[in-house]
Amino acid sequence: MMADDLNARLAQAFKYYVEVSSVGQNLTEAAKKEIKDKGMNKMLKETCGDAVAKASEAQVFPKYCDKKTKKLHLDVFLGDFITELAATVIQNKKKLAKRPDLADPEVTSLAAELREKIASKADAKPKEVKVDAVTARLTDTKSYTGTHKERFDDTGKGKGIAGRKNLVEETGYVTGYKHQGTYEKEGEEGASPSK
Repeated sequence: MMADDLNARLAQAFKYYVEVSSVGQNLTEAAKKEIKDKGMNKMLKETCGDAVAKASEAQVFPKYCDKKTKKLHLDVFLGDFITELAATVIQNKKKLAKRPDLADPEVTSLAAELREKIASKADAKPKEVKVDAVTARLTDTKSYTGTHKERFDDTGKGKGIAGRKNLVEETGYVTGYKHQGTYEKEGEEGASPSK
C-alpha cells in the first residue's frame, strides 16, 4: 500500500472513531480531526488489541495530546504517534528499562503493522439502531392523547417538568390565591358607578 493511500485510510479510520466516540453530537470537519482518549482507546482495542490500547492510554496518548483540550490531532496521529506507540509496546512487552530507538527495525516493523490494522477499519460505517414496530408505535408522540399529549412539543421532544405538572403561580394577597390580577379586571367590567 502506498504511503499516501495508507495515510488517507488511516485518516478515514481516525474520523470514524471520532464520530463513534461522539455519538449524538454534530461534528464539524475540524472537530473530526481531534480524538479524545476514549475514542483512541476504542480504536486501538478493536484494531490492535488490549496491550496496545493500554500502552497508548498510560504512556503515549498523554504525551502527544493537547494539554488543554486533552485531544489528539490527526496530524500528530499520522506523524510520530504510531511509531512512538510501537516503541512503547516493545518496551512493555520485553520489560526494557529504556524505550527502543524509533529507527530500530523492530519498531518500524511493528509501527507498519499497527498502521495496516488501523487502516483496515477505514471502510467501517456506524451501526444504525434498529427500532422494532412496538417501540416505534409507543414512542410516536402523534398518537398520544389526554395529559400525555401535553408532555411533548410539536417535534416530539419532551417539555420536562412543565409537561408533567400544572405550574400555577401561587402569588397574591391571600395564601393559596392562584389568580392574581383577575379581580381588578372583573371589577372594572361589571362595576356599577359609585354614588
